[in-house]
Amino acid sequence: MQWKHASFPSPRKFKVQASAGKIMCTVFWDAEDVLLIGYVPYKVAVTGIYHTDLLQKFHVAIKQKVPRKVDQGTAILA
Repeated sequence: MQWKHASFPSPRKFKVQASAGKIMCTVFWDAEDVLLIGYVPYKVAVTGIYHTDLLQKFHVAIKQKVPRKVDQGTAILA
């Protein structure tokens, strides 16, 4: 219940809709380009196994997109 002045109209109630859902993505980039974008599937827990798979995909992506950095021994901060 809400208190209001007698001359003011009652407050409107808006329709509540369910959220479209949340999505999480992980982006790996360097100074020149985006190297990998990883999206977490809906209702999937982010665990160590997920991170391991994502880092393996990143390792493959960096070898394909920027092989000179892998050859030079560039450090990857994760």
